[in-house]
Amino acid sequence: MGQKSTKAVPRVLAAMAILVMATASCRAGGWVASVVGDVVGSKGDVACDRRYGEGPEADPAGFCQEVIDTVAVSQVGDDCRDNQHAHSIEGRCPREGIIGGCKLSITNDDGSEVYDWYYDVSDLERAKNTEFESSVKTVDEVRAKCADRSRYDEGAEFVEP
Repeated sequence: MGQKSTKAVPRVLAAMAILVMATASCRAGGWVASVVGDVVGSKGDVACDRRYGEGPEADPAGFCQEVIDTVAVSQVGDDCRDNQHAHSIEGRCPREGIIGGCKLSITNDDGSEVYDWYYDVSDLERAKNTEFESSVKTVDEVRAKCADRSRYDEGAEFVEP
């Protein structure tokens, strides 16, 4: 008693692979593939672009958060859509228009790194006739965001785009 069978893991992974192949729905197949990837430790990049809110509860902001080399791609994407009401991206944040970024000084269990990239969102603010949360215009304003311990309680380091 107390020993775990190592024979069960390959059987479970094989069953999940068969389920993925047998599933006709792309959405269900993608979900299962994501779960299988998470189980075996596959890593990827994911971003939550807060500039583009989705739905009536959206509250646009002037930044995009990216998580690099994480096993939690699907969870970060779900959180982005469901809780932030923002645009989820499998991959990294768009680089066009970045003023600067903050590399968060947090230690994630999976070793992933988190960056908040700040953009000039003046055109989007004018188009929507509103001011976005975390709106910045200069590199110095981004540096100030990174140094703000009320925003980044564990700290953050300014990074160039």
